[in-house]
Amino acid sequence: MKTFARYAFPMLLILSMLLSACGTANTQAPVVETAAVAQPTAEAQKPQDTQACGVVELQYWNPFTGPDGPFMGEMVEAFNASHPDIKVTMTSQGEYYTQLATAAAADTLPDVAILHADQVATHAFRNMLRPMDDLVAEMGISGSDYPAGVWNAGEVAGRRYSIPLDIHPMTAFYNADLLKAAGFDAPPKTAEEFEAIAAAITSGDNKGFDITGGFPVQQIFQQMLHQFGGSEFNADGTEATWNSEAGIKALQWMKDVQSKYSEPNLEVDAELNAFKTGTVGMVWNGIWQTTNVTGSGVEFDGRAAAVPQIGPQMAVWAGSHQFTLPVHKKVDPCKDRAAAIFIKYMVENSVTWAKAGQIPASNSVRASAEFKAIEPQATIASSVEYAFFPPSVPGITDAYGPLGEAVGAVMNGTAPDIKAALDDAARRANEILAQNRATYGSAPKQP
Repeated sequence: MKTFARYAFPMLLILSMLLSACGTANTQAPVVETAAVAQPTAEAQKPQDTQACGVVELQYWNPFTGPDGPFMGEMVEAFNASHPDIKVTMTSQGEYYTQLATAAAADTLPDVAILHADQVATHAFRNMLRPMDDLVAEMGISGSDYPAGVWNAGEVAGRRYSIPLDIHPMTAFYNADLLKAAGFDAPPKTAEEFEAIAAAITSGDNKGFDITGGFPVQQIFQQMLHQFGGSEFNADGTEATWNSEAGIKALQWMKDVQSKYSEPNLEVDAELNAFKTGTVGMVWNGIWQTTNVTGSGVEFDGRAAAVPQIGPQMAVWAGSHQFTLPVHKKVDPCKDRAAAIFIKYMVENSVTWAKAGQIPASNSVRASAEFKAIEPQATIASSVEYAFFPPSVPGITDAYGPLGEAVGAVMNGTAPDIKAALDDAARRANEILAQNRATYGSAPKQP
């Protein structure tokens, strides 16, 4: 696996040298396991007491139990092989957030953990994560190497709680054979191109653009809401604002394209299944569907591209996996320094992770020749500059619940009044937001 050593910063090298001075090299094989994680027992030390470090062992948890897991395992193995004074044991967990909550109660959280961007604030306010501002400064990592949206997702109440690993955006999948037969040699980039292609393909049993009434219809609405100039919440995340003129335009556009180009009342994954039969020109879904509906996953020329700009401004729904430092009753500076070296390495070598179907969050990695050779990720990557993320408010995912119900009801025909559906969803979401403020308070407790 190729690395990105040229991106290393002098401070990181100093940290690595300090750790190397703490003990002899580890000659054991790299460890990537799924065994139970023991509670770290190292006593807290002052930062300068590096002579007591020896070989530092780190426990690293993540939710990658699917086909992406081996790619992450490969990265951990490469790290262990190149850092003999740090040994990382990776544990991929099912029921991940339940496992984290259980470990928090027993003070057996790992040293490093991956969280989804929309979960960072919630877990920070649950006092399960530690601020990492000082370590981020030591690592030489800054927001200048990331799109603003994904970087800001890791800041909670004025402190940094996470570092982005990747961005997984909404993606446009298309049947190049159907497009070619209709007279088009490229996927749409504008609203006009989208309408022209969808209309040309929609004939007989063929549909130009299938859209479901289930997942990810809420995420598609969010994307269109932002493209039409709106947002889900106000600036401080205390009030739902999707029942705006932009929200009405967004959902009306979705209903219109459904009626003109799609089968009606499609359940979750029904649009993907229809696309795989070769009778649908275009669908939108997460980039994680790439291997399912392109390449060898289909019997036609299935391809992926960035979503088009339909509204007046470009915007793309996306998620992100982010590195965090969980809370422990006793902080071990040796582990923290080792964790900093590990996280920086994983970010700088995330071109390997891109092969699992993700877009590296780091601008430097995306600009590399190694990443640009990976398709269709390289083609899709331009869209992440326009990615948006939920506000860093605890319990924010709960507030999306009423929105998903309203959008699904409108798309499935059980809620014919778009404004009324969005108004009701906003009212219920505001009640959830108010309850969350009472539950979580105004800032996380500092460990």
